[in-house]
Amino acid sequence: MEKKRISELDDIPEYGSWVEVVKTYMKCQRLMTARLAPLDLSIARYEVLLAIARDEGLSQRRLADRLLVAKSNVTALMQRLEALGLITRESDPDDARGHCVYLTRTGRAILKKGVREQAKVVKLMMEGLGAQDARVFGRVMRSVGASLDEALEGDGPKPL
Repeated sequence: MEKKRISELDDIPEYGSWVEVVKTYMKCQRLMTARLAPLDLSIARYEVLLAIARDEGLSQRRLADRLLVAKSNVTALMQRLEALGLITRESDPDDARGHCVYLTRTGRAILKKGVREQAKVVKLMMEGLGAQDARVFGRVMRSVGASLDEALEGDGPKPL
């Protein structure tokens, strides 16, 4: 059975490369989800713990900005992580309505296991690349990311 041609996409020479990037991202997400599940961590929970570990005492507002998610999503995640005993929230000295977040001892232990799993996934993903190819790949992805950042500035995505 022949695939139907969709002219707007098929006319873009880079479309096949874009599809491969998206498919690889989805596979990575599935693998990370499977590796984090035994730790009772979703990717979102893991990313929050990682961000907190990188900057202890981060406010929930700044955490939402760093993760590129809505503050309400972070608030819901914080409640769940606090209920699991992985974080504590304390009043933000700079904002009476806000909270700063910290990892608990249990949170640090779970995060350490999650980091080990992510390291395995990263090594698996990069094992087919040499050091030079990995650097080139990183530069290419940073360039793509910068183009996307530019499109997202201001009021949100702009028509291309």
